[in-house]
Amino acid sequence: DQDNAQYQAQDQGQAQDQPQDQDQDQDQSQDPPSRVARLNYSQGNISFRPAGEDDWVTGVPNRPMVTGDDLWADEDSRAEVHVGSAAIRLGAKTGITFLALDDHTTQIRLAQGSLILDVRHVDDDDTYEIDTPNIAFTLLQPGVYRLDVSQDGSQTVTTVWHGRGRVTGGGSSYTVVANQSATFTGDEQHLDYDLQQLPARDDFDSWAFDRDAREDQADSANYVSREMTGYEDLDEYGSWSYVAGYGPC
Repeated sequence: DQDNAQYQAQDQGQAQDQPQDQDQDQDQSQDPPSRVARLNYSQGNISFRPAGEDDWVTGVPNRPMVTGDDLWADEDSRAEVHVGSAAIRLGAKTGITFLALDDHTTQIRLAQGSLILDVRHVDDDDTYEIDTPNIAFTLLQPGVYRLDVSQDGSQTVTTVWHGRGRVTGGGSSYTVVANQSATFTGDEQHLDYDLQQLPARDDFDSWAFDRDAREDQADSANYVSREMTGYEDLDEYGSWSYVAGYGPC
């Protein structure tokens, strides 16, 4: 009887342990991604709408953003968002939605306006994609890219200063390489394609390149990974020195 009682107790213990292990596995599989977007700069009127909400609120610096969130830069406004070491810059009257944002995927819907994307590093399992009303633009290499979408969504202009991207739309696929600009007009049924040289820089381009140059010169990048959220702001708040027992601080 004592032996039977022992076996029953062991069986009950195993039965209790099994669901806990399954719960732990499920919890791990449902962990949120460690990478989110961060609104680190805004100029003018910037609005933000959290995923699943109807109301827009004022976008404030350091606001974290996740899958499903919307961001809008109004007239005469600009915004800058970082996802790891990648910088996403919005021009005036530009709206984006984060369709997917996790440790390896950045998928953005650009409904209208102008967006400049500077991607410094791309791993083999990383995906960067910009979806507009008539095309999907996938980055194939690190580089600097710009997309402009007309207000009615019928035209998308892709500009590649550095890097290489693939455009999919209208049942076809196109490649746009460095120093090229391509205009895509139409919809998913029929898409016209026009390849051109790089256009002259405008104020939005100059602003984005100035922001890039500032990050390139960041002393903090010598001590902190560029994938670390907020590294680009450290230089404004102090200088680096060596502290015994701690190292660079």
